[in-house]
Amino acid sequence: MTHPDAPAGGTAPIAARILETAVARGEQTAISSFGRSWSYAQLTARAGRMTGALARLEVGPDKRLGLLLPPVPTAAMAAMAGLRLGATLVPCDPLARGNGLADRLSGIAAGVLVSLDLTRLQHRWLDLLDDSALDAVLVDKMAELLPFPRNLMAPLLRGGELATLPRHPRTGALPRLLQAEGERPGTLDASASAGVLRADGSRADADQLADAVDRLLDLAGGAGRWLIAQHPEDAWALSALLTPLTAGREVVLLPRLDARTVAAALDQTAPRVAVLSPRVAEALADTPPPSAPLDLAVVPPTVDETLRDRLATAVGARVAVWDGP
Repeated sequence: MTHPDAPAGGTAPIAARILETAVARGEQTAISSFGRSWSYAQLTARAGRMTGALARLEVGPDKRLGLLLPPVPTAAMAAMAGLRLGATLVPCDPLARGNGLADRLSGIAAGVLVSLDLTRLQHRWLDLLDDSALDAVLVDKMAELLPFPRNLMAPLLRGGELATLPRHPRTGALPRLLQAEGERPGTLDASASAGVLRADGSRADADQLADAVDRLLDLAGGAGRWLIAQHPEDAWALSALLTPLTAGREVVLLPRLDARTVAAALDQTAPRVAVLSPRVAEALADTPPPSAPLDLAVVPPTVDETLRDRLATAVGARVAVWDGP
């Protein structure tokens, strides 16, 4: 597939592919998470409003966008918005703290960070905010992602309670920005200039991202439903999250990534492809799920052959290594 924003002889950037797919898929489910489903129309509409909100903060080719987010729909929406604006995305490990998180925030430089109003997440970045060069931190409401009231979510999040927005001159509520800003004109799409910061600090550009997406789709074949069981914490993980959306597939995201939750999702949602972090792969290998109708489990190169063999036996599926972008 080619696209006007792609370099000569290149393929369409990821965000452009998702937008084109959404036109064809419309009300088909794009993401299922927390007991709520988002259609392709809903996903791209909110991502479009987010694009406008981030554009007001001058996110673009000259400003980076940090994503300190667990595997929730906001991660896909914010990534789509940042890619459309031509920004370099900096996924941050939502479990990181201290020097590890400080180093990753330094990679965002004078950019914008998107996070959630979960107390545990806020405690990770709030203490580092005064020492960072960040222009702004936008906080999305967890309640916006849920189909039920806040007071029913405690068992789901295991203590990751919601918090009030911290009072700081560089923090702002993302929902308010979304209400104030409409879709950003598609003619200004800068996807071909976008990229994602890898774990080693190098940058994967738009062509490398598109090539990685093609390779992962080739591995998965025509599988219609994907389970994403990893945090979007680096270029590998974020690209894996976005890949099925470029081909009109359904993505299942989980509130937790412990073996029991992943096993239940394998049984209840019956995905054909599961993208697993090393930690989840090891947990499933140690505690085989009773039912896992998988065709394929995708893991990063850091998962060694012994663990891959154990995982294949545990889930009864082919295990493939994807190098990512």
